[in-house]
Amino acid sequence: MSPRPRSRRNKDLPANLYRANSGKSFQYRHPVTGKLHGVGSDKAEAVKAAKQLNGILMGGTDLVGTVLGKVTVQAHIDWMRENSLPEREYAASTLEMYEIRWRQMVAAFGGKGMDEVTVKDMADLMEGKTPRVANQVRQVAGDTFKVAIARGLMDHNPSEATLKRREKKQRKRLTLAQFKSIRALAPDWLVNAMSLALITLQRREDIVNIKFTDIRDDALYVIQHKTQKYDTGYLKIRMTPELDKVLKKCRDDLASPFVIHRRPQRKVKWDGQEHWTQIKPEMATRTFKEIAEKVESIKAMPEEERPSFHEIRALGIKLYKDAGADPQQLAGHATAKMTKNYDADHDEIRWVEVTADLKVI
Repeated sequence: MSPRPRSRRNKDLPANLYRANSGKSFQYRHPVTGKLHGVGSDKAEAVKAAKQLNGILMGGTDLVGTVLGKVTVQAHIDWMRENSLPEREYAASTLEMYEIRWRQMVAAFGGKGMDEVTVKDMADLMEGKTPRVANQVRQVAGDTFKVAIARGLMDHNPSEATLKRREKKQRKRLTLAQFKSIRALAPDWLVNAMSLALITLQRREDIVNIKFTDIRDDALYVIQHKTQKYDTGYLKIRMTPELDKVLKKCRDDLASPFVIHRRPQRKVKWDGQEHWTQIKPEMATRTFKEIAEKVESIKAMPEEERPSFHEIRALGIKLYKDAGADPQQLAGHATAKMTKNYDADHDEIRWVEVTADLKVI
């Protein structure tokens, strides 16, 4: 299975080898299972071990396919990674999901020819998994087989014959009372992030990436990371007294280009970081979770039912509807089938003008 694209930090390392502990040691990622294994702090030894492991773990099924003159599942997935996925402009989280499910497919039947994969193979792969994971496997495999059919490698899609599992939502909705309790215990940067998420209905990734330069012309401009290819992805949120109040609270004596920012205890450079005050989306989720678990009504819930940062979006939608407003455009909930944001052969962005006027209590 082909390795992931190398980041700048790991360009000098062989496939599947990564730096860890701020560059003091190395880890090898198993190309099939995805598990990380420590390989010491000696770079030369780590590189040698990674090359040996790659030779053992990455060459087998493709070599069999080459000798037998067939296109294996692994070879087709490698082709999709190089030729199909780059054109789709998927979000990083979607690409990661594809990689995880592809590893499972390769581990299960990577050496089989594409036209040899059966419905039973797919059913076995989905067996024992949670409904959500099983449906992801079914989705990614279905897409993989669909592309293979278009390439003339097979004439049926074994994924389509499997049963789609019913996914029951486990997380409970966040109540307004719980929101207030968490915010009362949160550090200033998380207070601001929560308030901005509630009033604008934007996702975690978009909230932490908003910059002060996005505030102009009496509006807040947001390019939604998940839907930016479509009309709903580019929002011009009209400035209201409520939104202005939230944004003003985000300004402090710490010079940062980001609206949601903090002074870290120590400066640690991470991939994709633009400024040392920047906050990772995962940190917003993690810190919210840690504080939420101090709230008695949430602490009493089973782990899988406790609301996450993402539930602020659902709470905001409910509050807008309770107030008689339609939050669909503000939330960016249009489907991918809507008219794309870019007209053919033109670069002009069509901003969707919306209003964020929910009073943050």
